[in-house]
Amino acid sequence: MAEVSEEIRNLAARHQEFQRQAEALRQEMSMVQASIASCDQAITTINELKAASEAGRAAETMVPVGFGSYVYAEVKNPDKVVVNLGAGFSAEETAEAAVETLNRRKEQLTKILEQMNASLTKIAQGMQALETEAAKIQPGKPWLRKRSRIAGIRKPHSMIE
Repeated sequence: MAEVSEEIRNLAARHQEFQRQAEALRQEMSMVQASIASCDQAITTINELKAASEAGRAAETMVPVGFGSYVYAEVKNPDKVVVNLGAGFSAEETAEAAVETLNRRKEQLTKILEQMNASLTKIAQGMQALETEAAKIQPGKPWLRKRSRIAGIRKPHSMIE
């Protein structure tokens, strides 16, 4: 009986580690998704400013001045864009080149997100395997008292009955 209890405790510890990994991965995925959305927004803004300029309209935008405050400004040359290259470096590019750079970055981020999603799936499978193993050790005794959702993964409050 003590062996079973010890084995359940070991399973519980492994399960909780999977939970921590899943939560950390979910948070990282959220940051990657925000970066993808930021790329999309930058691409849209560059294209809209360029289109307005080409149509002979004033290319107007709001520029942040700090503490959540903005001023309206007219963009004199929307074909020149300074793009963050990473590692603290930026470069001036044409609007078309900037959009291409941002699209490449977005593709890279999307691939990273797909890899993270695959890792999250593996973690979920690992958790399911532990749940199955625990159910075999203590048949008829539910080892999960309460379940909640974290990124599609069941998260127990306690594994030990």
